Amino acid sequence: MSSHSIDLQESITSSLTPALSSRVGRVGRSVYSQLLHKLSHYQGEVYPLHVGDTYLPPAVSISEPMIMTHRADQPHRYTPVRGTASLISTASQWISERQGQLVSTDEVIITGGATAGLSALVAALLNPGEELMLLAPYWPLMAGATRMHGAIPIAIPFFQEGLSLPQALARLDEYVSDRSRALYINTPNNPTGEVLSAEWLKAIVKWAAQRNLWVISDEVYDLFSYHEEHCYTRPLDPSRVISAYSMSKSFGMAGYRCAILQGPTEVISAVERVLTHTIYSAATPGQLAAQEALGERGLNWAEEAAHKYQEIGDEVAMRLGVPPPQGSTFLFLNVTEAVSEGRRYHSETGGVERLLEACVDRGLLLAPGSAFGPYPQHLRLCFTAAPPEVVLRGVDLLCTLLE
Repeated sequence: MSSHSIDLQESITSSLTPALSSRVGRVGRSVYSQLLHKLSHYQGEVYPLHVGDTYLPPAVSISEPMIMTHRADQPHRYTPVRGTASLISTASQWISERQGQLVSTDEVIITGGATAGLSALVAALLNPGEELMLLAPYWPLMAGATRMHGAIPIAIPFFQEGLSLPQALARLDEYVSDRSRALYINTPNNPTGEVLSAEWLKAIVKWAAQRNLWVISDEVYDLFSYHEEHCYTRPLDPSRVISAYSMSKSFGMAGYRCAILQGPTEVISAVERVLTHTIYSAATPGQLAAQEALGERGLNWAEEAAHKYQEIGDEVAMRLGVPPPQGSTFLFLNVTEAVSEGRRYHSETGGVERLLEACVDRGLLLAPGSAFGPYPQHLRLCFTAAPPEVVLRGVDLLCTLLE
């Protein structure tokens, strides 16, 4: 090697590398737990109640025979960005039946999970520097997706606040600004388990219309409303509401990465353009499974799952001494007393770090409330992420830790 080559190599290796995007630094690697590494040497039973998933087998399992029956769809190939024509047609019919009104195929797009769909929707609706109002506590990845696209998430304390409807609308007035472009609603709610009634949704959508805001309605738990029928948001104002539904939640098919967005045709077209340059199309086998699930088979699965979910959710709530969930698969626990000054888990930050560490040391995983908005003294618990007997042993352990 010549001296010139050595000098050149030293010059290259000593030079500075370009910086990463500043947007990446605004979102964390894991919103649910920063303590998973502590389990690497743990030998006891693990209670994974930190992530929103189900212990039930899926409504439809992808198998070679199932794929072969769809030979004409060539499951190893791309589909159109918007999804297969047959799935779009089936999804439109499914939503029409749920909402009680005709849904056009032009209003529907299939996405690689609701996460990808909602992220693309943020990119389609908001410019950098504009604000997305989030009814909090909120699904964490919505705030992260907003930051990744250069927009600003605005957390509005809303659920578990004991507000009357007039107070709730006044709360929204406190946070709206001239940079607000959209309002995000999640019902049945992750993480609180609360369900907004038709009266509340009508009032909120009307409020958004009066301020010319888009409404993003995250309804991925629409089939899991335990005490009253879920109110679909899009029919309240089809010109401005975009709704999200998820095969992951409705049919236990999280790994298949398939979801539905429903909205105004111009919004769906904009989302299609975003997806073309990100994930392109949802996975073809996942779309085939969704095709099978969107029918009587999937509805029967969801009805049975809802019964089991409500049963375990009520039992968990009773043991923890909190109100039972109205929907979804979560409880959002205020542990302020356990982390207050003079108590065992008090920390200098005023948060739940020490309590979370004590839980992980015993194999119990919970999500920190700070991932869901300004809630440093809360924990989220998913009561369907493991079989009921495992969940209850984990809950009993939490009760012991909380004295």
